[in-house]
Amino acid sequence: MKSSTLLALLCLQAALVMGIFAAVAKENAVGESKAIDINPGQLKCCTNCNFSFSGLYTCDDVKKDCDPVCKKCVAVMAYSGNKFKCTDTFLGICGPKC
Repeated sequence: MKSSTLLALLCLQAALVMGIFAAVAKENAVGESKAIDINPGQLKCCTNCNFSFSGLYTCDDVKKDCDPVCKKCVAVMAYSGNKFKCTDTFLGICGPKC
């Protein structure tokens, strides 16, 4: 085989392999960030607020019950028993301190 033919075959094979990897990566969404599910509500109060300059915030308060506005509430082990933390992301500014 001539070297130019061999080079052309290697280039075609490399393009084929790259195309397969690109299709798999697109199907699995490798490297893409997931969209943030933003809760449109407003917490009635938040003492430990994590505010970002993008206008989004989360509240790290651990309470005996979850705020009714909260969509995703997780149980947190505490010395005094189970407490709850809202893991939602909100748009706006933090509410008043509790």
